[in-house]
Amino acid sequence: MIYSHTCFQGLCAVLAGAALSHADEPAVSISDFGVDKVMSGPVVSINDQYKGVVKIEMDSLTPDYATPWNTGRYQGGIGTGFLIGENAFMTNAHVVSNAERIYISMYGDSRKIPARVKFIAHDADLALLEADDPRPFKGIRPFEFSKNLPHLEDEVRVIGYPIGGNRLSVTRGVVSRIDFTTYAHPRNTEHLTIQVDAAINPGNSGGPVLMGNKVIGVAFQGLNNANNTGYVIPTPVIRHFLEDIKDGVYDGYVDMGIQAAPILNPAMRKAFGLPDDEKGVLIGKVLKGSSADGVLRNGDLLMKVDGYDVDSSAMIELDGQKISMKELIERCFKDDRLPLDIIRDGKPMKVEMVMKPSPSRDLLMAEYDKMPRYVVFGGLVFQPIQRNVLAAADISMLDVALDIRNYQEDGGCVDHEDMVIITKVLDDEVNARLSGSISNSIVEKINGVKVKGLTHAYELLYPENMPEYVVIELKNGERPLVFEGKAMETANKRISKTYNIPKNARLDSAIPGRQPGRNTTPAR
Repeated sequence: MIYSHTCFQGLCAVLAGAALSHADEPAVSISDFGVDKVMSGPVVSINDQYKGVVKIEMDSLTPDYATPWNTGRYQGGIGTGFLIGENAFMTNAHVVSNAERIYISMYGDSRKIPARVKFIAHDADLALLEADDPRPFKGIRPFEFSKNLPHLEDEVRVIGYPIGGNRLSVTRGVVSRIDFTTYAHPRNTEHLTIQVDAAINPGNSGGPVLMGNKVIGVAFQGLNNANNTGYVIPTPVIRHFLEDIKDGVYDGYVDMGIQAAPILNPAMRKAFGLPDDEKGVLIGKVLKGSSADGVLRNGDLLMKVDGYDVDSSAMIELDGQKISMKELIERCFKDDRLPLDIIRDGKPMKVEMVMKPSPSRDLLMAEYDKMPRYVVFGGLVFQPIQRNVLAAADISMLDVALDIRNYQEDGGCVDHEDMVIITKVLDDEVNARLSGSISNSIVEKINGVKVKGLTHAYELLYPENMPEYVVIELKNGERPLVFEGKAMETANKRISKTYNIPKNARLDSAIPGRQPGRNTTPAR
């Protein structure tokens, strides 16, 4: 069964999948060099190319989602980047995520040049950096990207600074597989990936992978339980990122938002009036708020996408090769119009959907470059259901999988800001005699009003005029939680002092100076 990236089966596949790990646990605008200029250029010698490989050192501040009012944890990291245009260095998003300071060092040069993130794509694990002072890189030619994917058994070279060494390292291997693989950085997203049998170690992340003197991808992760197995982000994913940011904003990948089932059974095909040609898939579910919402219906038969025949396993033939339909969808961008041929109630039809990201894509994606949102009231800590929050609270995603599925499929992600959950209870006399299980409970209503998100919960918990009683209803709760309104101001001040909580709430996750997809925070 083919699912959209963020639906229920995709969630279970991520939870049960192989253990992936990261390879390391611009003075000009993008339009000044453009994708076409970045993806092609003059052939240069290997030694000249090595001058464009930089070592990246950064200090990061990792937010504390367990106690979200705290500052977080500082740590350092090392990765690799490479020059792809005038003062534009490509690397992995995970190399520079949550960065407070970034420095890049030229090959064979000890200078550490402050740099900053210009654009970042967490769902594709890619980022572009710019140096505060680009003068040292004048005259260095950018890398040239290959226009084609490599073939199996093609020999490649992985270049970078593994294990934090001060000198470049080069390892060789061959292409062993090209397939869709889960990207470890966003956790819930699959993209096209090149597997090589060259080791990709901590520090290699963000470095170029060459075939001959052309880049065929960016090194980004390895497999924990396999030796000499590395993964490379290929040029189609890189091209998508560079095309996306041409307008100055990264929008991210789009999604059809459907669940499709094969039509293999002869009796089933006959019942639908289909010939025995193994073409077409059945639309079993259309997710609310998705690209397909209002265009496709449950029970439609999808026969063609953008003019390409769809077979009964949701594969299409492109450039002489059978590929998954989702590989074609990955080539689309926000606001693209995608023509479809369908059969509805036995009648052939042509429809068109306007592509957009899934409205619930961030729910299961790991979050970076943001501050955790929270509300504390009566010692109860309210947070949105989100991957970082669940991990910090030691809540299994399987425990809330059904709620997440319903939220995605039934339109909750359209009508609500987020789902709110109580992640912990800070002991205090005001909550000492509350009965029943409280932690890890989803909040349904406050004072009889259905909660639509964390901001809405805050408004209900901290109204201008506090009601006589504050009543909190939990999903599947035995009984409501009841607080005496007049006692809450004193109780909240006492709890804040006891647990060193500077503010009762943080409702905006944005870090000052940063924009989603475009990080302009100066290196400090």
